[in-house]
Parts: sequence; C-alpha cells; structure tokens
Amino acid sequence: MTTDFTVRREPPLSAKVGERLRQMLATQVFEPGDRLVEEDLARRLSVSRTPVREALFRLEQAGLVEQRDGGFHVPRLSLRDVHEIFQIRRLIEPQAVSDIAEIVTAADLALFRKGRDRLMAADNVEDSAAANIAFRGLWLARIPNRRMLDVLARFDDQVVMVRRATLLEPAARQAARDGVRALVAAFEARDAQAARRVMEGFIDSALHWFEREVETEA
Repeated sequence: MTTDFTVRREPPLSAKVGERLRQMLATQVFEPGDRLVEEDLARRLSVSRTPVREALFRLEQAGLVEQRDGGFHVPRLSLRDVHEIFQIRRLIEPQAVSDIAEIVTAADLALFRKGRDRLMAADNVEDSAAANIAFRGLWLARIPNRRMLDVLARFDDQVVMVRRATLLEPAARQAARDGVRALVAAFEARDAQAARRVMEGFIDSALHWFEREVETEA
C-alpha cells in the first residue's frame, strides 16, 4: 500500500476571509459609505481580527475598500469612476466575447444556457444581480487570451459592485435578460460579429441605467 505524504497547501485564512468579503461587497451586504469594523466582521465571520485586517488591506489594494477617518469604508464610486471602468469594458469585452464565439464548445454552451435560464427565472433585484454576476463569471472563464482576462479581472470586482445599481428598474432587468439571451444565441451560432455587437449594446445599456439611477438619487 502506498501512503501519500504530500503536503497540501491550503489558502491562508486571510485569503478565505477576503473572498467572503468580496462576495458580501458584490451582493450589497454593505452599502457605499459603510464603515467596516474589524471586530464586527471578525465576529460575523467567526474568525480573529488578524485575518480580517489582512484581508481588508488586500481589498484596499484592489480598490474595493478605502481607508479614511481612521478605518476602512466601502467606497462611493463617482460617475467618473464608473465611466472609466465602462470605457475599459467597452474596449475589451466585445473582442473577448467575439473570441469566445469562435472557440465555444458544446460543454460551454450547456453552461451558458444554464446561466441564461437562471437569469430568466430571477424575479427581483438581488436574484437578478446574482444571476448576472454568475453568467459574467462563466464567459470570463472562457476568454482564450489570458492577458485580456488579467486586465478585466483587475476591474471585475468594481464592475460587480455597480451591478445592482444597473438592475433596479424592471426595464433595466429586462434589458439585461434580453442581452444575455442574445449573447447566448450568438455563441450558439458561433457568430463572432454578433457576439461583439451584443456585448457593445449590453455595456451601453448597463451604463445608461446606472446614469439614470445616479440622476434619480441626485
């Protein structure tokens, strides 16, 4: 009998805490401007304060939290911040989905259809945001250009943070459903140009609804 003495390296606790905090930020457990108190987070996540502090510093480097007034806070992204993020998306994501359409497999399509169907079934803001985020993760994982993926990954958490604000209106959620349905259809047809056009429209629509929400709050 062969004994396996391999030492398997588990992710550090701070990395697990950081991932959990990313999920909480993405799903709007915390609102923009909220103070993130280490002791409260440690209690909530059943860990000590040290991994929470380490995770918060990493999230600060990623632009997901900010330090001010002696503590960490959820940042308020300005309209300019969002415009810059969407400009990057507009430059890269249409090409990314165009590339995917040329290499998409039957297994990929099965996952995309499942993600589409989850979004179609979502009937509120929270479920719609979660389904949109999940679908985005599916196609991001299939980008064949790793450097392109690395660039998008740098901003992906910030994209996710504004996702809910682009889905508050029923018409906005319908626009997102239509966009995902059209993108899956383009993938099914392996139509690279159609995929490009759909993504351009999808990004423009999301920015439009975000701007409307900002105007409503002003």
